[in-house]
Amino acid sequence: MPWRKAGVRHANNEIYIDIVEEIDAIVDLDGSVVSWDVSGSVQAQSLLSGVPDLLLTFKDPAVIDDCGFHPCVRYARYENDGVVSFVPPDGDFELMRYRVSSDALRNGFSPPLYCQPNVGYSVGKDGVTTDGRISINVLARSVSSLVFSSSRKGPLIIEDVSVVIPFPRIVRTANLSVNVGTVIYDEAGKVAKWTIGKLDEQKRPQLTGTMLLEGTKKPESNAPLVLTWKIPLASVSGLSVSGLSLTGEMYKPYKGVRNICKSGRYQVRCG
Repeated sequence: MPWRKAGVRHANNEIYIDIVEEIDAIVDLDGSVVSWDVSGSVQAQSLLSGVPDLLLTFKDPAVIDDCGFHPCVRYARYENDGVVSFVPPDGDFELMRYRVSSDALRNGFSPPLYCQPNVGYSVGKDGVTTDGRISINVLARSVSSLVFSSSRKGPLIIEDVSVVIPFPRIVRTANLSVNVGTVIYDEAGKVAKWTIGKLDEQKRPQLTGTMLLEGTKKPESNAPLVLTWKIPLASVSGLSVSGLSLTGEMYKPYKGVRNICKSGRYQVRCG
């Protein structure tokens, strides 16, 4: 058992399981989803003494497709019974990775937040430069296709929201301001990062700004924005744990299980 040291001891025996699903998506200017895909992982933190033997079962394993496992998992048991049987390493590790099956995604994806960019250009008053204007509005949507855990209470809160805004190389300067969070513009890299933080349905974050471009030629296109976000106690597939049992040791550990849904490579077209 090369992944686990001998003689492991903990004062408090605990095991935590996070089912994390990441959404890769391309979203059009009007908010419609052009393409999307979902990959998942089961992240674990094991603080268990001795040599614990764990059995993890899912409520609906049919949503799991194309999965791979940590070496501690008995793969034959999963193939035969659809359960994850393992003696865990000590500490943090990735128990398994999977893709969400196409059947689970057949009803499409309705995003939990809306990002609307607006970019325009015009020849400056001096006739030799181009002025640009940019505005971005972000808002949470109460109706989405996410599946929320029964333990979730209160209104929707989206965490760790940020927007990365690439600018054309011909932009000389950009002057940006926001009404929520902070924005930092990297003049050398021609990219801005707007950090919003937590977002609920009452907030109406907005970024506005102006640009000065070299010459009178307008950019042919604008690079897509990259949106980052996370929602605890939510998933796309609805995959959840039905049981986590321990044998081989006499103690009863504390067990914590939760779902997390987050952005992967999540792009919003900018015209």
